[in-house]
Amino acid sequence: MTARLFLLFPMLLGACTLEGMSTDPTAPSLDKAGTCFALVTAEQDGSYTLMTGIADGSKAPVGVPKAGLDAAAVDKAFARERAIMDINPECLAIYAKGREAAQPGA
Repeated sequence: MTARLFLLFPMLLGACTLEGMSTDPTAPSLDKAGTCFALVTAEQDGSYTLMTGIADGSKAPVGVPKAGLDAAAVDKAFARERAIMDINPECLAIYAKGREAAQPGA
């Protein structure tokens, strides 16, 4: 399972970094240390995964996945993580994409 996430996460971040980030030069970047992130992806089985963490300056920062969530659970978890980011002094920038931005099969 860990190896699978290790291989999947760089692709996930690559897709998320390109989506909306390249058109807005003022948006936070996931490869900049101190950027807190919360990314929701839709899985093919209809569930959602929430990946959260703080970027360390690498191209593919390590995140903590919460998988197998339904729509209500992922929305609640995303809102909680987003509220924490607003008060966390370690968050120098915030990159958050909720369920409305999730793509199926990502």
